Amino acid sequence: MDGVVIDSEKLYSTSEKGLLSNYGVKFDDSDWHYIKGCTEKQFYDLVYRKYNPDIDRDLLIAKGREFLKKVFTQKLQYMDGFIDIHSNLKNKFKLALVTSTGPDLVNHIESLLSIYSKFDLVITSLDTTKHKPLPDPYNKAMEKLNLKPHECVVVEDSIQGIKSGKNAGCTVIALEGSIEREYLKEADYIISHLSDIQNIL
Repeated sequence: MDGVVIDSEKLYSTSEKGLLSNYGVKFDDSDWHYIKGCTEKQFYDLVYRKYNPDIDRDLLIAKGREFLKKVFTQKLQYMDGFIDIHSNLKNKFKLALVTSTGPDLVNHIESLLSIYSKFDLVITSLDTTKHKPLPDPYNKAMEKLNLKPHECVVVEDSIQGIKSGKNAGCTVIALEGSIEREYLKEADYIISHLSDIQNIL
C-alpha cells in the first residue's frame, strides 16, 4: 500500500522528524531500508532496540498514530498513476491490497481516500500472525481469492515486501522511488512508474 497505492513514504519520514526526533530517534539510511514495509510492531521494536527513547512504548505508539493521522489528513494522496492503472486493471484481474499497516490507520486512510472500494480484498497486519518478509500475508490473500502463486503478480516498493512476494512464490514487480534501485534486484521486474505495469501484464 505505502509507496505503491498511496504516496505516504515521505509522510512517514515527516513523522520521524516531527515527533520521534523529540525523543532522540533519528534514523539513518540502513534503518529506513528495514522500516519500509514493516508492521507497526516491527517498527517500534527497532526504535526501542536501537534508540531506547525515554517514553512509555504504548504512549509513543499512540502519539505516533495520532501524528500520522493528522499528517495523512492534511497531505495524503494516491500515488501518481495509480488511478489510471487501476482503471486499466480492475476489469481484468482480481485486485488485493496486502499491507503491513494496521487496521486503525488503514481505516483512517479509507475515510480519506475510499481505498476499500478499489480492491476485491484488503489484508492488514491483523490478518496474519507472521508478516513481511515472510510469505504469510500474500499466502492469506491467495487463499481468500482462491488463487495459486503462478496466477499472481505482486507490486512492491520495499525490501521486506519484495521478499514476502518472492517467498510466496509470486512474480514480483518492484516500483522505484521509496528506496534505491540497487535494493530492488530480487524482484522479477523493476519499474519507474506505475503505468509501466501494463507493459508487463
